[in-house]
Amino acid sequence: MTDNQTELSPMQLAYRAIGLSLWQTRQRALGTNENPPECLFKLMDALAIADEKGSVCIQWEKTEAFLGGEEIQLLTEKRLLAQKPQSDRENIDEEIPFVLDIGKRVNRLYMQRHFEQERDVATKILAFTQQDSFSLATAATQTLKHLDTLRYNESSDDDPSRAEQQGTVAEALKKHFFIITGGPGTGKTTVVAKLLECLLAQDASLKVALAAPTGKATSRIMQSLMGSCQRFPTFFSRVLKRIQEETLPARTIHKWLLTRNIKGLIPSEKEPLDTDVMIVDEASMIDLRLAQRLLKVIDPKRTRLILLGDKFQLSAVGPGSVLADLTAEDGALANNMAELTISHRFTSDSNVGRLAQAIKSANSSFNGEDFINQFKKAEDGKDKVSIRLYRTGFVDPSLISWIRPHIKSYLQALDDYLRDLENLIADENLLKKLWDKAERFRILAAQREGANGVNAINRLMESIVREHVGVEEGSLFYPGRLVIIRKNTPVLDVYNGDVGIVIPQADDTSRYDLYIGDRHKRIPVGLLPEHDTAYAMTIHQSQGSQFEHVAVLLPVADDNPLCCRELFYTGVTRAQKKRRSLERLRALRLRFFVRQNALVVWQIAFVANDENGLRHGSPINLILKCD
Repeated sequence: MTDNQTELSPMQLAYRAIGLSLWQTRQRALGTNENPPECLFKLMDALAIADEKGSVCIQWEKTEAFLGGEEIQLLTEKRLLAQKPQSDRENIDEEIPFVLDIGKRVNRLYMQRHFEQERDVATKILAFTQQDSFSLATAATQTLKHLDTLRYNESSDDDPSRAEQQGTVAEALKKHFFIITGGPGTGKTTVVAKLLECLLAQDASLKVALAAPTGKATSRIMQSLMGSCQRFPTFFSRVLKRIQEETLPARTIHKWLLTRNIKGLIPSEKEPLDTDVMIVDEASMIDLRLAQRLLKVIDPKRTRLILLGDKFQLSAVGPGSVLADLTAEDGALANNMAELTISHRFTSDSNVGRLAQAIKSANSSFNGEDFINQFKKAEDGKDKVSIRLYRTGFVDPSLISWIRPHIKSYLQALDDYLRDLENLIADENLLKKLWDKAERFRILAAQREGANGVNAINRLMESIVREHVGVEEGSLFYPGRLVIIRKNTPVLDVYNGDVGIVIPQADDTSRYDLYIGDRHKRIPVGLLPEHDTAYAMTIHQSQGSQFEHVAVLLPVADDNPLCCRELFYTGVTRAQKKRRSLERLRALRLRFFVRQNALVVWQIAFVANDENGLRHGSPINLILKCD
């Protein structure tokens, strides 16, 4: 290894260790003892950088010289690299770890497993797009026309998003494969409701499946769909009936993959999912491996596949940025996708809306000072931004002040429920109220460790709640503890991302259940799989969720690889603007700059919808850098 090893990122060091291990394995197999060539470490460094950006391959133009001919030949001779023309679909020797995919203009270098996964996904999507377009029956056409009369704003007939949504539905009805992307509040769920209403008008017996990568996201798509239908029951009568009859199942992708069919068989390529329409929400969270597994069990000749998501959100934790790659502007799927741009949650001139747009559009010419200036408004008492800087290295005092009213409201609801429970009354309405208070606010952080990390904030929150309910420090379960499940456990019907509240059992208050409010489900805490406290959670974990009040914390270090445009955007857009609530943003330790076309933020905390209007510290002049 080179002397500058200490200057490498943790990801690069990890990849170099993998490369060294592969080289040593090949040397033992060949009976030689040569030192690893520098080109191997160059390759691993490039793969690490690609991984950090969400890519599973290194890509370079033919005119560029990433790897020379001698270097490629050396890696090929040592059985570390296989050269594969893009037109050749035969399998590669599984013992060879890297694949050079040779194209006419571009070369791509993969780890073999990623090459095989990406090839399988591409092949399957191609099969979808090659199917003949659907012809619409008169009933579907009439229903679509009827839906065009739907008014979201009762005070006005002019709804600019209506034409956008109608056009999206009309295109999606024709396709076997379609992607609907858009930011928060742009109407993705409403488009799905319209699409299903048209399809059910055409065929009432249609089998429809809803899916999402996590339990939380699965609950949210069903809640959102029901909310749209209940708001406009005359327009979505068929969909609403399906929901009420429980013939519109919503499950995690993993559960669909493990659900046996009527023959008792797990879905496979030979036994595909028995469904006519598969709608997958939060597709940005799907990594390459999960996409491969899902597409493998869907028959493109029978099933429509609709993907929903926000292409600007964080990509999946696992390798690959499937949704971002599929929605590339210069991609081959331009006719199989639509982007919704008009938000009902955040107006274009709202603070969160403008902030989200600024994050999306930031590039190498991004001007931090101009960015801040657009959020400096006169204090008219309605919609403003307060910018403050704090120099403490511990949990910020302004964050604690922001927490105080929310945790107070939550603890009051907890007291109400526990008081009734002591009187042998298990009031479900009080339990629902408690759940509502818990879901109104959340602290989101980029990382787990550190003064402003998830673990530190959760310890602070736990001490507050424990003291309030009179439970000793160190007690794992106590009334009011918020818990997030970290592992899929189909046998218990709980999945990664499910959030619940620890509550005493009605017949024995010394024992506890976890109440998952999204699904009104109770599980004895002794049966819980891997889990964490969830007053604060990582921004990755928050995908698929919305809260009325959100604090977003990003790392202190300027060069922290976690701090990227997608992370910032995802955290900020978790805030859900409610009617009659003021929308505010407060920024702490704020500094923006762009590096390698990625927005990097130094120690920020945005507080959305802080209707209490708390202010701390005194204004200072911010120095904003653009490197």
